[in-house]
Amino acid sequence: MAYKIKRKHTIEDELIIDDLNGKEALRIPVNIYIDDILAQYNRLRRILGEAQHNVEENPTSEKALTGLGEAVVALFNLIFGDEWSSKLLEFYDNRWSEMLEDVAPFIVECIQPKINMAMRDRADKFRRMSL
Repeated sequence: MAYKIKRKHTIEDELIIDDLNGKEALRIPVNIYIDDILAQYNRLRRILGEAQHNVEENPTSEKALTGLGEAVVALFNLIFGDEWSSKLLEFYDNRWSEMLEDVAPFIVECIQPKINMAMRDRADKFRRMSL
């Protein structure tokens, strides 16, 4: 009997953003090999959480707001790539807080669960390898 290996841990999805009139404005393909982004993704999620906390503590601080904007853009660059991230920023007129509010549910509901599943699968495989 042959031993079969199935390659996985990629995320293929699409984010569609409509303009204010309900007309499709952007169709952003997402094609991520999870192993390539895993360490950066977890680090950027932590940085984003810290930046959000800093803004909550100092809502008028330019430094805190700039840090949050930079964290949002870095996370989006990782997920969507530099080109699509730039198109997102352009569509939102560089209003990264509105962009985050609109796009975060896609990340939380579509991307994050797939990354979590890949991390669980990886941990299970490593446990099985350490017979």
